[in-house]
Amino acid sequence: MAGRPKEPIGLLVAKGKKHLSQAEIIDREDSEIKVPFINVKPPDYLSTKKKKDEFQHYADMLVRLDIFTELDVDMLAKYVIAHELYLKYTKQVQALLRKSSVVHKWAAVDKLATLCDKDESLEELKKLLEKIIRRQRGEDISTVMALQDKAFKQCVTCAKELGLTITSRCKLVIPTVNDEEDDLL
Repeated sequence: MAGRPKEPIGLLVAKGKKHLSQAEIIDREDSEIKVPFINVKPPDYLSTKKKKDEFQHYADMLVRLDIFTELDVDMLAKYVIAHELYLKYTKQVQALLRKSSVVHKWAAVDKLATLCDKDESLEELKKLLEKIIRRQRGEDISTVMALQDKAFKQCVTCAKELGLTITSRCKLVIPTVNDEEDDLL
């Protein structure tokens, strides 16, 4: 059974929970992987200005927290894309729910049903056509809602990885070193 992953030495020192010698601290710092932060830019596949602006907005916040590097660019880009898709599908679901019982691609069937109103012998055909329209509308909503759900799940997964959700932020521990602790070292 594997134990917990080692915490970065900066975090341990900031917490003050371990009493390590200066040599141990230096040795741990030398053995830790450090990812240099150069310059985080939106990837080229974020094609619109809106996507790039959203990416930059989140990147700036995460960089200020000192938890975001160039290695995280792709994950943030995936979040931006999933978020945009979620919003798109949400608008489609809302539009489908607002529509009357007639779906545009079934307009011809609706027209035929209207003609059936004039002829009482065609009443059963009218009922069947209305049933087809209602079923098709329901299938359209179900399809779009399934896509919306997938986009939502992708969004949440990426957000958790980046610390953009409440629970994932609660798990983040950002070291803060007091001046008094600096004097002790």
